[in-house]
Amino acid sequence: MLLVGAFPMPYGYYTLLRVSTFVVFGLLAYDVSLRRKVLPWVLGSMALVFNPFIKVHFSKEVWAVIDVISAVILVATIKYTRPRRAD
Repeated sequence: MLLVGAFPMPYGYYTLLRVSTFVVFGLLAYDVSLRRKVLPWVLGSMALVFNPFIKVHFSKEVWAVIDVISAVILVATIKYTRPRRAD
């Protein structure tokens, strides 16, 4: 979703992107908070940037860069998340 958000899309897509990214970054920050010291702060900061309640306003070009950087951060944090048991 973040990589698609770097391209021109309808406003509703960006609203959905803000909400879903806020939730994902928030949950990831909580998930890694017991094992890491810096990563939760990075993920929490990214959640605040995508906060759908108190919006941060940037130009479209800046948001495109933020979307790509955020996608890279999400991919990079995959190895730090806990594996889930399939019980």
